[in-house]
Amino acid sequence: MSDDDKKSFEEAGKESQTSLVREFFQMLKQNKKFWMIPIIVVLLLFGLLIILGGSAAAPFIYTLF
Repeated sequence: MSDDDKKSFEEAGKESQTSLVREFFQMLKQNKKFWMIPIIVVLLLFGLLIILGGSAAAPFIYTLF
């Protein structure tokens, strides 16, 4: 490993870590994958609906349908 590789590795380690969500949205922006955002939002809403369906909020959710 050369000195340049060691320096770049150390510099990368000193950078602050970004959150997973921020990194995901940066990837979408960089790769111009904006069409994935509605898919992710719908999947998150379905997941929330499943979680709330098994809780005390279930009777309130069932009245929506």
